[in-house]
Amino acid sequence: MTEKNKSLLKTIAKILISVVLFAVILLNIDRGELVKNIKLANLSFAPLIVLFILMNYFVGAIRWKNLLIHGNSEHVRVPHLMSLYLAGAFFNNFMPTSIGGDVYKMYGLGKRIKNNVDAFSATFMDRFTGVMALVLISYVGLVQTFDFWVGQLPASISSNSTYVLLFRLVLLFGFWICIAFGFYSMKFIGKKVKLVQKVYDSLIRYKGHYSAIAKAVGLSFVVQFFAIFTQYFVFKSLGVELPISYALFIFPVVTLASFMIPSLNGIGVQDALYIQFFSAVGVSSEIALSASIIYHLFRLVVSLFGGLLYAMGKAD
Repeated sequence: MTEKNKSLLKTIAKILISVVLFAVILLNIDRGELVKNIKLANLSFAPLIVLFILMNYFVGAIRWKNLLIHGNSEHVRVPHLMSLYLAGAFFNNFMPTSIGGDVYKMYGLGKRIKNNVDAFSATFMDRFTGVMALVLISYVGLVQTFDFWVGQLPASISSNSTYVLLFRLVLLFGFWICIAFGFYSMKFIGKKVKLVQKVYDSLIRYKGHYSAIAKAVGLSFVVQFFAIFTQYFVFKSLGVELPISYALFIFPVVTLASFMIPSLNGIGVQDALYIQFFSAVGVSSEIALSASIIYHLFRLVVSLFGGLLYAMGKAD
């Protein structure tokens, strides 16, 4: 089987996961109540929600610019990176997982700086520092929801205390272990694959640029602030007052899971997790799903600006 066919099969599988998950959710809730909730949403919160999504992208563009320390990148401006962010968000609607738009962002930046490897490095570090902040914020949420994750395991594993302990350790440290393993693997693979060596050399140039990385991580916390409160105000538009302490740590867990679990831009995965997690604070399945759908729709509407910029050639 060719790589192209394998990629196509993976894409189809991810789309099927989203479709099946969403279909199962719809079959198990009161669909009339769902529609009623969406219709009754308070639209006065709409400008604030849109503003927070745009601010998320704007601060992300500043973080991305901060990480452009290589080669021909001094002439790249934040407004251009913001347009690439919006275009990437637009492509996320059609590409598997919520990081699919990064492929377009790499392409657009590479075209501008005339160096695809450095574009990959800066985009990777932009995403990586974001995920670092997300993981750090998520730790409290992960600890709070350990029982939920353990409950997803097969009975043969969840009934064994040793396996459960190992699973908890993997949840807490697995990300960092995988990153360290992947980075050091590149060093050895690069000896045989020239492109991997170029990417490794480009990434290693961040060594010593600790202030740029620290600033990027700091900006990532701001990005997450806007992402968390975007979702918080979506719930508020439905008349739900979430406990701030719960929202601060559960929304990042949902976002992180949407990154890791194959799906189409988080569809199905986000919805299922909303229902599971917010039932713990008394939110009905119909309200939780309404909030998730509304959040999907707001992101879609904002991303259409990216589609317009792409069509007009402003993201080139």
